[in-house]
Amino acid sequence: MSAVGRRQLLQVGVGGAAVLALGGASLRWLGSGYALRSGEVALGMSVKQWCVARALVEALTPGGDGLPTGAELGLIQQIDEQVWAADDGTASDLRAALELVEHVPPLFGHLGRFSSLSVAARQDVFDRMVRSRRDLFVQVALGLKQLVQICYFADQRVWPAIGYDGPWVKEARPPASALAYQKLLVDRRGRA
Repeated sequence: MSAVGRRQLLQVGVGGAAVLALGGASLRWLGSGYALRSGEVALGMSVKQWCVARALVEALTPGGDGLPTGAELGLIQQIDEQVWAADDGTASDLRAALELVEHVPPLFGHLGRFSSLSVAARQDVFDRMVRSRRDLFVQVALGLKQLVQICYFADQRVWPAIGYDGPWVKEARPPASALAYQKLLVDRRGRA
């Protein structure tokens, strides 16, 4: 067995440092470029997940024909509340689903992260996920779409456009988790 010379040791050291630097830069890229807008408060999701949810809401609920946009209805905050109130397993799955959606566009013909694509490109990526042969992509896409639609159509500002006159029970009674979330939200906004 031959001894390792200084030159080989130096080459291995420089190569290892380059690999570590590249890995660190890649990790920074995966988590950089995300910011909340004025008035946005993320309690159940990370800032990155919030930005992905915002991009998803913009793609799935663009409004039109008398319908408001999901952003106008504050759907991102409602999704954050659902993640915050969910059990640990469900919340973890929702966060992971948002992370997957953010980084899947190259597999469906679009370079870049989901949140950086145009609305039309996001809609295309999402449609391709729904039609994918991979169950994971289909399940993630359908699960997130259902969450967005439930939050969207539960908002009474949508009802006139779809001809729904509302539930029989006229007095809403939010669950304790919704009241606790609203209190935290008010507290956090008060500190901002």
